[in-house]
Amino acid sequence: MAKRIGSKTDSPRGRGGDIVFPSIERYLEGLDGNRGSVLREMEELAAATDFPIVGPLVGRTLELLARSIGARRVVELGSGFGYSALWFARALSEEGELILTDGSARQSQQAREFLGRAGVRCRVRYEVGDALEALGRIAGEFDIVFNDIDKERYPAVFLEAVPRVRVGGYFLSDNMLWGGRVVGDRTLASTRGVVELTRLLYSAPHLCTAILPIRDGLSVSLRLS
Repeated sequence: MAKRIGSKTDSPRGRGGDIVFPSIERYLEGLDGNRGSVLREMEELAAATDFPIVGPLVGRTLELLARSIGARRVVELGSGFGYSALWFARALSEEGELILTDGSARQSQQAREFLGRAGVRCRVRYEVGDALEALGRIAGEFDIVFNDIDKERYPAVFLEAVPRVRVGGYFLSDNMLWGGRVVGDRTLASTRGVVELTRLLYSAPHLCTAILPIRDGLSVSLRLS
């Protein structure tokens, strides 16, 4: 997950956090005045508790990508208290299904409460526990898999989750620039995990991948075959 929104500096951060100038980020965030009270409340909670969320720039991109392919079934690997999930839910119809996974029962309950108050239309399923184990319990393909678990496990997500994306669907991963660490010290297992996932995505012949330099980097991989 990307670091919390909001910064008072005007230089890109070298490690851990946003990679664009905060003044530009504030400008872009200000363009979207229709996020609604629940999303704003979640953003305030993230700021108050220093909880990492993807932020509105990535959130709106997630909604756009889901709408672009008429997504009907989305699974998140690592949902926190449901911030990114609510952006996906905005794109899904009543026939859609959104599956959240998180290791914290408390955060899963928070997500249930937030999404309930937001009045989402789609069916929502909450899985508490290890995200990849939860994925293994869920049958079928997905229009979108959103990956945001512990970064050292990112290569394992590639092996387990990418085959579950339908042709024409998206595999998305957050924190793919990892605060700039991907071009610096790679001794941390988390950094190596991000770098290895990047290599796997760009070398996969059945995927077309781009990393969008918003927030902490969002990779977008379209499954071709």
